[in-house]
Amino acid sequence: MFELLKKGVLLGLGAVTLTREKAEELVDELIKKGELAREERATAIDEFLKKAEEEEKVLTDKITAEIEKAVTKLGLPTKKDLERLEKKIDDLAKKTAKSA
Repeated sequence: MFELLKKGVLLGLGAVTLTREKAEELVDELIKKGELAREERATAIDEFLKKAEEEEKVLTDKITAEIEKAVTKLGLPTKKDLERLEKKIDDLAKKTAKSA
């Protein structure tokens, strides 16, 4: 369940992620307004994209932490919990098969 929630939220983040095309449009607009020199275009685009990537990571980390808190608060089993239980069941099944 946690992974499903996380994926859903991350898909939503894709809608707000700055694309290269959008960064180029923003930089071209700054150049038109005279706020940026044409020679700085490539560097400015890269800086916009880098900053957007950093902000997306911060937001993703915050959302992940909040989802983990909610899962814990609700007492839902995590993927790790389920894997641990599966291993115990497998071990018990092996022991039962040996003694039968």
